[in-house]
Amino acid sequence: MPNGPATSEVERLSGVERQFLPDEQQIVDGEPQTITQSPMPLIELAEPDKRMAPMPVTIAPTAEAIATGAAMPTYFVGQPILIVNRYNGGVQDWQELIRWDIPVGLFGDLHEMALQSSDDAHTRYRVVLGNMDQNLPTDRQTSTPLNWPWRNTRIPGGTAVYIQVRSTDGTVITVDGSITGTLTSLLGV
Repeated sequence: MPNGPATSEVERLSGVERQFLPDEQQIVDGEPQTITQSPMPLIELAEPDKRMAPMPVTIAPTAEAIATGAAMPTYFVGQPILIVNRYNGGVQDWQELIRWDIPVGLFGDLHEMALQSSDDAHTRYRVVLGNMDQNLPTDRQTSTPLNWPWRNTRIPGGTAVYIQVRSTDGTVITVDGSITGTLTSLLGV
């Protein structure tokens, strides 16, 4: 046995005592091992575009805002939206829990709505998307937590997404709600 580093099991079984270079051919059991290469060269991929900060979008003020001199907020295309609110009370008429008003000139890309009530038996919900009531059955109990994911739901500008709650019999309820989304431009950017 030669003096030097111990041979590995692979080296002992294959008889290899040195590392082959990439262009050298190895012979195993009298059969040459050919170097395999893809018949086609690798495709060069273009470098992806660098991310840039979104451009600000300024919404034209309404005639009322111009008359009162109110400042208009600046919105960003691609701006993420997170609205969270809590209602605590026992009113039997509809009470607004949470609301997202989409500015005119933009679209709201709705991602998810979530609700959690302290008393499911006495809580009823009304969901409105793009100013259209979704007609949830208000005569039935709903168990929470509720998470409603929305995919590819574009709400037009000038409309709102909101959730209203009420107590069925005046019992005090505590309801938490959240809406997540993104503001997008008319071009879908």
